[in-house]
Amino acid sequence: MRKVLFLIDSLTCGGAEKSLISLLPLLDYSKVQVDLMLVERGGVFEQYVPKGVNVLDFPQSQTLFFRLGQICFSVLLRVLKKRHGAEVRWMAMNRVYEDLKKEYDVAVAYQQGFPTYYVAQKVRARKKYAWVNADIKCAGYDEVFNRHFYDSYDWVVPVSDVLCDLMKQTTYVKPQKLFTVYDILNVDLIRQMSLEKVEGFPCQGITIVTTGRLAPPKNYPLAVETAALLKKKGIDFIWYFVGEGSERGHIEELIRSNALKEQVKLVGMTPNPYPYMAMADVYVQTSSFEGFGLTLNEARILHRPVVSTNFPVVYNQIKDGENGLIAEMTPESVADKILMIVNDEALRNRLIEATKKEINTTSITEPQKVMELLLA
Repeated sequence: MRKVLFLIDSLTCGGAEKSLISLLPLLDYSKVQVDLMLVERGGVFEQYVPKGVNVLDFPQSQTLFFRLGQICFSVLLRVLKKRHGAEVRWMAMNRVYEDLKKEYDVAVAYQQGFPTYYVAQKVRARKKYAWVNADIKCAGYDEVFNRHFYDSYDWVVPVSDVLCDLMKQTTYVKPQKLFTVYDILNVDLIRQMSLEKVEGFPCQGITIVTTGRLAPPKNYPLAVETAALLKKKGIDFIWYFVGEGSERGHIEELIRSNALKEQVKLVGMTPNPYPYMAMADVYVQTSSFEGFGLTLNEARILHRPVVSTNFPVVYNQIKDGENGLIAEMTPESVADKILMIVNDEALRNRLIEATKKEINTTSITEPQKVMELLLA
């Protein structure tokens, strides 16, 4: 029986979190014993952790040394404004984190940033794997700083082929260490969950939906600007933002300043965004960058026509004009693509029919890849 550790920041609403929650029930627990360590507890997806998984709290010290480290982190974060926050945190606090006492056969950092740094330097394991769920260059991770950590891993696992190719064009990781495992989607579960009723939804008029963390990479300001443009054109619509995050205050201010209170609704965090997706006339993703773009796949599983901005990895799953529309990162382009779907019934039906022909086998193929890694 292999002893395996997965480490992730939290199980709040996000792509990496959703991917892990989809993966864990599909592992073979006759062969692996899994500990799941969460840096922060209380995420909405914790309720979906399988009973066979042992959930561990991250070891948080209350010593004076640890508190001094936190103060140092706060100061450095203001000074090193151009560095990624996870890098600054590790620079300031790596010495106050003790080595994990338990030893594992396999340790998996299921996220870039802090989980990758911690597993690399504080966990003892025979094999170590690092998942990469985002375009880390676009996210602002320093190549030299992160290369030092990725060198200590046996495999580095990007979640799409395009992300793998993008990483090969950088110096974060030696190309021979890259091994792609796609984010996993449980098609039957997504469709079943989408049947849940939501009071007061959908609205009259056109329903637009975007799901994801209210965080800078998701580029919600672009969505608000697009909504303002649609309103100016006299379009009758409501745009639902499903998710929560650090940018909520900024987004609320943009909604107020553009007089969009009746057109843009912040739903907040929900463990089940699928009823919103399923009832959308158009699903829209305005991200600046992604590791894969999991929600685009989920929307197509629910046979919704999608509009996405042209972040690099979108081409891993969307063929413009065939199974979705790809827009430039401008409100004019996003609005035009939305209106193309709304106003052109033949195009809309063609996109929907294309999604019905797509077959998602990640729940079969990708757990097999992961088990091969865990048993290697």
